[in-house]
Amino acid sequence: MAKTKTLDQLRAEKEQAEAQLLQEQHKLQRLEQRKKHYEKGERKKRTHRLCNLGGMVESVAPEVKDLTRTEMTELMEHIFSLSEVQRAVRHMAITHINKANGGKELKADGTISSECHAD
Repeated sequence: MAKTKTLDQLRAEKEQAEAQLLQEQHKLQRLEQRKKHYEKGERKKRTHRLCNLGGMVESVAPEVKDLTRTEMTELMEHIFSLSEVQRAVRHMAITHINKANGGKELKADGTISSECHAD
C-alpha cells in the first residue's frame, strides 16, 4: 500500500524543489555570462587582428587610406585574383601549417606526413 504524504511533507518537498530550481537557474545564468565573456574576448581578438592587418596594409601602401570601402574591396579582389599572389598566399599558408605541425610536411592531399625533412 502506498504511503500518503502529509501536507507539511509536500510543502517541504515543494520548497526544496523550488530552491533547487533557483540554484539551477543561477547556474544557467553564470554559464550564459561565461559564454558571453568568451565570445566577447574572441571578438576583441578578431578586431585587434583585423586592425593590425589594416595598419600593415596602410604602412605598405599609404595611398589606400583615401580609398572608400568599395574601392578597397575592388583592389583586394584584384590583388588576390592574381596567380602570383595566389601562389604566394598558398605558400605562406602551407609554411605556417608546417611550422604549426612541428615541421611535418603538408602533402598535396591535405594530409600531414609523419616524416620530417631537413632543409
